Amino acid sequence: MSRESPIMIPLKRKSRRSSGSRTLSPQARTTTRLALVAGTVLAIVAALAVVALQARRAEQALDDSVTHTLRDYTAYAGRLMGADVLRRFREQRSDILAPVSGNARRPVNPPALDEIVHLGDAYFTAYHLPATAGLGYFRITTPTGAIETRGSATGSLGRHIADTLRTLAAHSAVNAEPDVLVITHEGAQHSVAYARLIAPDGHVAAMYGFTYLRPVVVGAVAERVFAETPLLPTSFAGARWNYDTTGVRTGEVVNDSLLGMRITDRAGVVLWQSSRAPAASGSPFRQSIVLSTASGGMVVETALLPSGEPTLVPRIVRRAQRWSLGALLALTAMLAAVSLVALGGERVGARQRRAEAMQQLALGLRHELNNALASVMLNAEMLRESSMDPDQDERLEAIVEQAARMRSVLRRLEKGKKLDVVVPYLNEGFMVDLSGSGTPPG
Repeated sequence: MSRESPIMIPLKRKSRRSSGSRTLSPQARTTTRLALVAGTVLAIVAALAVVALQARRAEQALDDSVTHTLRDYTAYAGRLMGADVLRRFREQRSDILAPVSGNARRPVNPPALDEIVHLGDAYFTAYHLPATAGLGYFRITTPTGAIETRGSATGSLGRHIADTLRTLAAHSAVNAEPDVLVITHEGAQHSVAYARLIAPDGHVAAMYGFTYLRPVVVGAVAERVFAETPLLPTSFAGARWNYDTTGVRTGEVVNDSLLGMRITDRAGVVLWQSSRAPAASGSPFRQSIVLSTASGGMVVETALLPSGEPTLVPRIVRRAQRWSLGALLALTAMLAAVSLVALGGERVGARQRRAEAMQQLALGLRHELNNALASVMLNAEMLRESSMDPDQDERLEAIVEQAARMRSVLRRLEKGKKLDVVVPYLNEGFMVDLSGSGTPPG
């Protein structure tokens, strides 16, 4: 007896896509997302590398600016020091020789030498000159050549000064202003300041002057200038700078804590140096200023002490220099790590989405196969009830056995919550035994 086998036709779902539209496949979308994440990582790393490079250049520019600024101000201190020393020597000549230079071309009696001596002693008392300063005074009467001396200007030194001044008077124009020259006598340098007393007829009636050992007096004047004059502007030290020369209060900045200075002549002979000059010899901030004068000039060497730089350059600037590049590099590493984590998460998400898509496919296939197996087993049972020869019956049993095996596989798939047996096959690519026999298919 034959029965008609039921025909089960799966209904096709209408596609949600319109025939004319184009959309990316899931694999293409995953690849696009991974490419976007990777491109973002590379763009972040490249941008931060550029920022770090610019920060390094900015740090170098700041270093160069600080170096140039400190050198400029070191030179400024040297010029200010030298200018103030020369100013005091000009004032010295003007104050001591005022009775002479003030009488030029005026019909007054020539001043006595003791008047010049009195003014000179009063002036030098403020500098506390030692006995080795070699102070001396002189008066030379030009018509007769007579010389009157006091102090160290007596004897051979006085004659040397008189001969030198007579020679200069014979070969130079008459000048009413005080002047200065340096002569070497018995191996020592003597500064000679002098002024001409000019008679009403324009001739030189007499020459007055004073002399001293140059290194001693230059050193005394320079020491006082160094102690009293602020040699750096307030833009660096601000209110802490000591403008009150009568005393130094706690926390104030003084020259000796910042600068080492040395004054030499053009031949390199040291006329004076500060107490911290040896400590500043290795400073990278050094400047040399040459001052030209009638007495041969001076060279003022100035160096910023290494311990003085933090006082002038705020520590926060140095900290910012050290931390800026390190912070940018740390930010670069952090963003790169975050980007790599995001890239790894995107890859894991892509695998999960692929597995879920395959899971949906497997569920659909399981439904279709169940329908087909139901039809096969129903028809096999109907054939088993009909009369068949032994050979056909044996083949029918094989069909039923394989159909039952397929049903057991499908039932196993139904037990998995997320098709855990299918996911390893999809992700790792190795064969999985779905029959439950324990041996993977060959």
